[in-house]
Amino acid sequence: MLNLVVCQGYVLYQFDIETAFLHGEMDAIVHIKQFKGFEVPGKEGWVRRLNKLLYGTKQAPRMWQAKLTQALKDLGMNSTRANDSLYTNDKQTMFLHVNVDDGFLIGKSEQELLQFLKEFHTVLKLKYQRNPTQHLCYQLNWTPDKNVYLSQHDLIHRLLGDSDIENSQTVKSPCNGNLLKEVEAVDEPVDVTGYQQVIGSLNYLAQHTQPDILFTVNSLSCHSTHPSERHWVALKHLLRNLKGTSQLCMYYSRDGNEKGLVGWTDADYTNDRCDRKSISGNLLTYHGNPVSWTSKKQSIVAQSTTEAEFISMNLCAKQIRWMTFLLTDLGQSTTKQTIFNDNSGVVTISSQASLNANTKHIEIR
Repeated sequence: MLNLVVCQGYVLYQFDIETAFLHGEMDAIVHIKQFKGFEVPGKEGWVRRLNKLLYGTKQAPRMWQAKLTQALKDLGMNSTRANDSLYTNDKQTMFLHVNVDDGFLIGKSEQELLQFLKEFHTVLKLKYQRNPTQHLCYQLNWTPDKNVYLSQHDLIHRLLGDSDIENSQTVKSPCNGNLLKEVEAVDEPVDVTGYQQVIGSLNYLAQHTQPDILFTVNSLSCHSTHPSERHWVALKHLLRNLKGTSQLCMYYSRDGNEKGLVGWTDADYTNDRCDRKSISGNLLTYHGNPVSWTSKKQSIVAQSTTEAEFISMNLCAKQIRWMTFLLTDLGQSTTKQTIFNDNSGVVTISSQASLNANTKHIEIR
């Protein structure tokens, strides 16, 4: 949605719904103990039946989603087929995306957005502001020409402080080359909980603003259940890299050279020495700005670099297909779609459907 704000000049409002889960209706019989200090005299051992949802009840997220969807539907906003959390009106002049109780509302007319927010506020109490500088764990820095820098500097600095890396020397590469060299290394185990906590934060960074560390984070995540000393060393190596790049941002600009939806795909052949499966890497851009990226282990063992690249290209094509649905829901044209790959064999197979002795076993994709 930020891409549309920058490239199409849409107006952006951020909103925050207050006490979201308390709005939902309880759909089951749930009893709780009486709160200490508020017991009914003579009935201290009794329990109370909940008529409304509370934070911590397992029904709360689902019933809140149902409440929100119905409220937006009554205001003329319906969820899209590509993303249940994305809503649009019939004229496709307003688009709303919500993450639990925080969201963005964008559109062409500021007057229309403000009118909707006022009506929304009468149903669910909320706060809103235009062009926010903070959203969830993101920092947004707007330029005078309405481009935006997106970062998670606060999360990175907090992570470095908790991991005692702030005074360590920085490194240029996020990946420790020794991480995957040994198939079954015998090493001392480390604190599983601490390792998993850091991996969780790093994965959040990689999925949202740091695509450059995604491959390394995924590799380290494979050892989350039984991490050893060498994995912890590799993890600290990644943190030292983050320290050196902590001031870098993702930049969304309307001046991108690549127009339309473009996919960039590559593969790391037989990356995993345990199962010999390759890694697919894909990046999607829209009008030159990044909108999606993945680093994923392939489900089968590729027999050649061409096959590994072909599988990766197929994954990229599927992601582009879904992205076209999403952009159509957002009222955007998706007539131009391009995939770039640097493997000549893949280019030949894709353009001419020609097979040889080394590629004839590849199934239709």
